[in-house]
Amino acid sequence: MATTYTMAQLQMHTKSDDVWMVLHNKVYDVTKYIEDHPGGAAILVEVAGTDATEAFEEAGHSDDARDIMAAYCIGELAEEEHAEEVEFYRLNYEQVSTAPAVDVKKNALSGQLSHILKRFLKASIVGAAVFGAYRQGYRLPPHMVLLDWLETQRSGNSGQFWTGFGIATVVQATASVGLLAWAWSKLDVQEEFTHFPAHRQGRKELMVLKKETEVAKKLPVLDPQKYRKFELMKKVQLSSNVYHFVFALPNATDVLGLPIGQHIAIRADIDGKSVSRSYTPISNDVDVGRIELVVKVYPGGLITNYLAKLNIGDKVEIRGPKGAMKYNKDYSKNILMIAGGTGITPMYQLIRTICTDDSDNTIVKLLYANNTEEDVLLKEQLDAFAAKCPKKFKIEYVLSKPSEGWKGKVGFVTQDLIKEQELSASEDTKVMLCGPPPMINAMKNNLGPLGFQLPGALSRPTDQVFLF
Repeated sequence: MATTYTMAQLQMHTKSDDVWMVLHNKVYDVTKYIEDHPGGAAILVEVAGTDATEAFEEAGHSDDARDIMAAYCIGELAEEEHAEEVEFYRLNYEQVSTAPAVDVKKNALSGQLSHILKRFLKASIVGAAVFGAYRQGYRLPPHMVLLDWLETQRSGNSGQFWTGFGIATVVQATASVGLLAWAWSKLDVQEEFTHFPAHRQGRKELMVLKKETEVAKKLPVLDPQKYRKFELMKKVQLSSNVYHFVFALPNATDVLGLPIGQHIAIRADIDGKSVSRSYTPISNDVDVGRIELVVKVYPGGLITNYLAKLNIGDKVEIRGPKGAMKYNKDYSKNILMIAGGTGITPMYQLIRTICTDDSDNTIVKLLYANNTEEDVLLKEQLDAFAAKCPKKFKIEYVLSKPSEGWKGKVGFVTQDLIKEQELSASEDTKVMLCGPPPMINAMKNNLGPLGFQLPGALSRPTDQVFLF
């Protein structure tokens, strides 16, 4: 019998070196997993001593993650404290049977009637043959008394009548049996419908409707739990350590289906260990047939260096969607984005969506921090959106180590620079952060005194300050 624990007991294990939690009414001691957790130790520490089921499911963990967690299960939550099990969305792909929906085996009645018809048909044929022989004058066996009687009548007045009657009877019986057999075959509704050829040509509009229905029923390209392989079709080196990757979707007409603001996970086996990292594509559903990523390669980055060594035609394991962000045009009237380095990619995804949607009137102000000009990613695209949508999108570049000719902001994103954006901590304003941990911590220290409600380690779409 499994060991049971109460919530009071769980709440005694909430330190960074002693972390217990509940998932689906089971108790886990994840202390030894903290350092290996891809999302960082802070997330696990924040949910220590609580029921983390909802947060776990919303993060879109893979089947591998669930298998890993099984090793840390130490018991169950006391039955009187069980939370109601909520059914979370997970894709299931059903196997569709190709067998006919109707059982095509003939029933007993059908078999018996068919047997009777065959016997009757044989009898009619034999009768016709015997009568024909009689008409030709052949001597018949003595036991055929009926034809012997006809012989005595051959010269009488009634001979011609009986001859005609016999012929008519045989012909009628043969025709009746044939007609009945044909009608029975057409009325047998238990025969598989695909046995019969189509007699009505499909109209053009019906064929188009069928095609659209088939497209609508296609399985999603991505699976949130299982990794799928995608082939590298294009690789461009943008700078000394930045690459633009394009991966092909299974079909040229496929769309990625990634909700705006969410990301994907890439997995690889490196030095005998499975490693995964999250990335936000710069492409969206307008870019059919492909996934596009802009990735900066770091000296110690396991996945980034793995990607840099890929050749055209190599396949990479990807799953998704991941992430808590669920953007729509009613998300907020104003958004202040603060990004550092490659943290621009989720921001770019939202900026592109807002600037290409005439019905989206969200006002976005972006503070984009980097060390040098070379570190600025997607600058050409960002400048193009700023020129196209000056009323909706404004950008400030901030460099800590600029060249002599740099005309933008110098230094770091400070509290004063945030104030200059003239966005107060109101219900109409949200802040989005993405970048290296030191920058994120500095931004929290800047935003708190300005009245913004700071987020926890686990981001939620309703947070006033959202962390990608």
